[in-house]
This record gives sequence, structure tokens and C-alpha cells, in this order.
Amino acid sequence: MDDIDTTRELKIRMEQTYTAEEFKDKMYTNLKVRPSDSVILMCSIFIASIGLNMNSIPIIIGAMLISPLMTPILSIGLALSLYDMKLLRAGVRLLLVQVAVSLTVATIYFAISPITYASNEIIARTEPTIWDVIIAFAGGTAGIIGAQKKMSNNIVPGVAIATALMPPLCTVGYSIATRNLDYLIGSSYLFVINCAFIAIATFIGVKFMGISQVLTKQDANHKKINRLLIGLSVLIVVPSIFSAATLVQDSIVRTGINNFIEEEFSDAIIISQDYQEDDNLLLVTTTGKRLTEEELADIESRLPDYGLRTIELSVTQVPDLNGLSGEKVAELLQKYLESRLQQFNLFDSRQIDLEDLPFELQNEINPN
Repeated sequence: MDDIDTTRELKIRMEQTYTAEEFKDKMYTNLKVRPSDSVILMCSIFIASIGLNMNSIPIIIGAMLISPLMTPILSIGLALSLYDMKLLRAGVRLLLVQVAVSLTVATIYFAISPITYASNEIIARTEPTIWDVIIAFAGGTAGIIGAQKKMSNNIVPGVAIATALMPPLCTVGYSIATRNLDYLIGSSYLFVINCAFIAIATFIGVKFMGISQVLTKQDANHKKINRLLIGLSVLIVVPSIFSAATLVQDSIVRTGINNFIEEEFSDAIIISQDYQEDDNLLLVTTTGKRLTEEELADIESRLPDYGLRTIELSVTQVPDLNGLSGEKVAELLQKYLESRLQQFNLFDSRQIDLEDLPFELQNEINPN
């Protein structure tokens, strides 16, 4: 009875998944350059660019769901595993066409968009870390498993969202349009990470699923490819580890600064705070209760308690706002708003004029 159940289960599983030959033929079919797929790609990159520009996560997710970028990357991983140079050339050709179309559409959009500042979603795609490597590898593993299933499933669309192939390409287009070299390098690196480790995960997944054993025989060429992929993986991973370490250290410092200011300046009104990383200098502007030189020295001596041992403190105290003119209050308020906006990475260097403030607030600051 158990043998009958096992046989039935295997038969059902075979009906639900492609055989090795069917899966290979499916990949060949999907790699044809079709005008309809190009239109879908243009629409998805356009939607993703708008989502990044407007800092809208739902719009970005919608664009990733309709993106066809996963297909050639999975095909490249399969081709490497099978040592099928024809399939590899077809996958690389389609990927290059899709990248060229995506960059063209994204660059044109950001060149004509009236919103030129870098949103949070754009900035998030400029500093790839080891976590992006892990996500891409896990996504590629899930992607190749989902691609082998005959029945429609949500695995491949989910992988497209998790690995986020579209946003880095859009960010590259933004970088080209705004001539931002740092963003260009960071976003390009993130896209390379995603593509490389999805392909590598596909390569490994095909081996474990037995597809390569059915369609090919092991030879010296496969050993060369294995060594090449290992070397490529190390080459890509190393910079991401350093980036992750820098990001973690920066997060620790920022958290320490926020805790330090919140606890040590609890009786004062913080107008602005600015951490100058290059000089290891924390600039704080306060109003309200005035602190003596001895109190300031005591506060600065407690910096090591917050993990800020190497940072110097500079405090500027302004008089009570009630004793200042409307023009001076407006100037201080502008500095405060700029500091807060920069703190949340909403703007890089945008100036805020008094006329941009709500009408009621203008009257409060400058009743004349």
C-alpha cells in the first residue's frame, strides 16, 4: 500500500513540474525578444521610476510584479549549469537588451521630471551590503524552484519583489540624469549583486534538482565554470561586507548621538543637530534653558557613555525665542527645518524659504 501511495505521489509531482528537457525548452522559448515584452518592460521601468521619484513603496512593488527581468537571469544560471553556450548567449543578449531599454526609459524620465532630489527609496539603492547578497541568493534559489513548476504560483513574482531588480536600474538612470557618480556606482553594484547571485543560486539549484545530471555529463569545462563562479562570488561579496560594516558602525553612531541629545539636553529646545563625520564633530544648536560652561563640559565628558568616545561636541546657545525679532526666529526656524529634513534624508541641500511655510506659520513668525 505504501509503494502504491509513493508511486502516486511521484506521478502527481511529475505532472506538476517540468522534466529536464521540458524545462530547458521552456527557457529557450522565453528568451525570444518580443515587442510585447519590451513594452511591458518599458511600462514597469516607468512605473518604478515614478515610485522612486515619489518615494512610494506600493508603486515600486507594482512595477516589480510586472517586470520580466528574472527570465534571462534564471536562463543564464541554467546555461552555466548545463554548459549550454547557445542558451547562455541568448540569456545574456536578452538581459543586455532589457538593461539598455530600462536605462534609456529611466534616464529620460528623471531628466524631465521636475522632482530632482533623491528620495529615501533612491538612496536605499545606493549602498548595497552583504544582506543584499543573501537576499539575492535566497531569492534565486526560490526562483529556480518556482520556475520549474507547471502550475502558476507566486514564487517568481515574490522573488522579483524580494531581490528588487527594477529599483537599482531606475536609480542608475537617476544617477545618469543627475550626474551623480556615487549613486551610479552604488546602484550599479546592487544590480550586479542581484543578477550574479540569482544566477549563481540557479546554477546550484539546477545541480541539486538533478536537471544538469540528466542533460549533461561532467567534464573539465564544468570544473572551470565552478572555479570561475567561486572567484566571481568572492569578488562581488567582499565590497558588500565592508559596506555592511560601515553601515552598521554608522547606525551605532547615529543611535548614540540621538540618545545622547535626547537625554543630556532634555531641558533645552534643540534647534539643530549636525554630525560632521569627516571631523568627528557634533554641532548642536539649542535655545531655552541656558547651560553654563561647567555644565557643558560635564555633558561632553559623558559622550563615551553613549559610544561616542572619539566625537567632539560643539554647542551653540541662542537666546529665548520670545526675545528675538521675527526675522531672526525665521532664520533659526529655517535652520531647524533643514536639519530635520537632512536627518531623515528627504533632501540633500534644498533651501527652505519663509514663503514656503504654511500661511498661518508665516503670520506667527512675521506678523508684519
